[in-house]
Amino acid sequence: MSRQARILVPGDPSAIAFARDHVLTHVRAWGVSLDEELRDAVKLVASELITNAVVHGGGFATVGLYLNDGRLLLVVHDGNPAEPQRQYATGDDEAGRGLALVNFLAARSGWEPTARGKKMWAEFEVPVPPPSARGEVLRRRMKAAVPRAYVNTMPLAMSAGL
Repeated sequence: MSRQARILVPGDPSAIAFARDHVLTHVRAWGVSLDEELRDAVKLVASELITNAVVHGGGFATVGLYLNDGRLLLVVHDGNPAEPQRQYATGDDEAGRGLALVNFLAARSGWEPTARGKKMWAEFEVPVPPPSARGEVLRRRMKAAVPRAYVNTMPLAMSAGL
C-alpha cells in the first residue's frame, strides 16, 4: 500500500515546528508504528531539512512524504538551486551539524537540483503498517453492494400445483 502527503511551509521560521509535527501526524495516521528511536530520528531529520529550506531556500518550501513497502521518503523542495553546504561544527557551536545528522540518522539521503530550486531527501526503513480496519470494512461493504445474479426457483411443492 502506498501513501503520500504534501505540506506547504511558509518561508517563516515559526512554521518549522508545525510542519515537522505534521510529518509525524501523517506517519501515525497511516498506521506506521515507530518506536521512540525511529520517531525521534524522523522528527529530527524533518526538522533539519525543513529548517534548511526555510532559512536558506528563499521563500516557501514544500514537504513531500511518501510511504511504500516499508520505506518512508521525506522530500523537501525549496527555491534555492545552490548545493547544500556542509558546515563543520566545533565545540559548542549550535549550527553546522544538521546535514551530518541527516546522513547519520536516515538510511539514505541526498539532494538534487530541480527546475525551480532543489530538493533534499531522506529515506527511512519503517515497519509495514497492517491493513487498516477501516479499509477492510469498506472492502466488505463494497463487496456486499455488488449486484448478484439470482436464479429464481420455486420449491417443488409449489411448482407441482401449477
